[in-house]
Amino acid sequence: MTNPAIREWKESPFYHGANEQIAYTLTVPTSWGTASLTNLTNTLYEDPDGANTDVSATKLSGSTTASGQVITTKVIISLTAGKKYRLDVQFDTSEGNQEVAFAIVYGQR
Repeated sequence: MTNPAIREWKESPFYHGANEQIAYTLTVPTSWGTASLTNLTNTLYEDPDGANTDVSATKLSGSTTASGQVITTKVIISLTAGKKYRLDVQFDTSEGNQEVAFAIVYGQR
């Protein structure tokens, strides 16, 4: 993210093969918060422009971690080719703010 007013990751969108298993990294700008990022969660939504169905239980694996300003998401698995997803990353900053950033992910063959 380069502009803190924009919540979408600058690398978004991502193109993710149906058979790939990938954890993505997000560098949180210091203007959003510094030092300790806690209460990390990920949510993956299928069809974010329509039904907005939470598919986290079947499409995310593992845990979300943070090291300094870098958050590593859960591993995304088993995406459906041709589907659009939205990956939300929620976290608390040491300043007491709760923030959410997102990326668009396209499932591919």
